[in-house]
Amino acid sequence: MAKVIEASDPHAAWATMDGRSLVNILLSGLIVGAVTYAAYLLLERFVFEPILCRESVALARCETKEHFASGVAIVIGSMLGLILLVRERVYRPILALIGVAVGLWSIFTVVAALPWIAALIVTVLAFGVAYMLFSWLVQPTSLVLCIALVILAAALVRLGLTL
Repeated sequence: MAKVIEASDPHAAWATMDGRSLVNILLSGLIVGAVTYAAYLLLERFVFEPILCRESVALARCETKEHFASGVAIVIGSMLGLILLVRERVYRPILALIGVAVGLWSIFTVVAALPWIAALIVTVLAFGVAYMLFSWLVQPTSLVLCIALVILAAALVRLGLTL
């Protein structure tokens, strides 16, 4: 007697992520956004400003303190984000984090003109939505499709931040 095996569509992986998982990923992204913004402020004011702006002749170096603080804060936030995404059992969490980091790399230069509370709100919401988006985009079983989707989404996010 033949055994019947039911085949499932391997490309229907998006159907496996339920609403509860998306909400948990959104909350994780909000937490990472708040931690990243706090790290950015602390690094800019207490680490890079004293190091890069010591002498009055170093004004060119002092102008780059925001960029250094932004990069380090995003890396620190990504470490926390990796822990939270692994805890939520996101498929390919590092690829999702790379997409978030590349897409939101210049977020702090965009929100620099805003008051700090508005900048915090915009940053936290942007990280929450980005975590949800990129965690959803890395779900297909095809690695090539995932990489293409992440590159496309990161490029669109970067384009949106520069406009």
